[in-house]
Amino acid sequence: MKRIKFISALLALPVLSLANKFGFGQNTTADKKGFIVKSDESRFNGKLTKPKDAFLHCKISSVDTDGKLFIQTSTPMVFAKKGGPPPHVHEFEDEIIYIVSGAFVVHIDGKDFNVKTGDTAFIPKGTLHTVTNPVDNNPGTLITIFQPAPKKVEDFFSYISINGDIPKDFA
Repeated sequence: MKRIKFISALLALPVLSLANKFGFGQNTTADKKGFIVKSDESRFNGKLTKPKDAFLHCKISSVDTDGKLFIQTSTPMVFAKKGGPPPHVHEFEDEIIYIVSGAFVVHIDGKDFNVKTGDTAFIPKGTLHTVTNPVDNNPGTLITIFQPAPKKVEDFFSYISINGDIPKDFA
């Protein structure tokens, strides 16, 4: 019986290979290529730039991943003042916050968590949350990941990166 299952599995491999070749079950574009984004560079909407006074740097654009992933890093300008965005909920995206350096407070569903270098916060979609800076001139850095990553998420953070503030129509 085990031999029949093994042989059946082997016979299925060419079919699976053809499915991948013709893109069944995938939404990727064949012409995508790997790339490097340097520490002083940003890639909002798939366009590489070297912004001088950005509040955030996009490292992996939702354009690069067909809306599956968006990754950004903070710059020191973000944490010049205490505080953070108001508590909010993402309806469609999970959010992951990795603390590269510094100390922050992550609020998840009414609970406060003091986080520091090396800590990670996972916030499932539909969860009330925010992250705050506890001190002025915090030298800390965050990596924030959204999955999936609708274009509106990237557009929102692109606005913040340029303007240093939340858009007026933010709900």
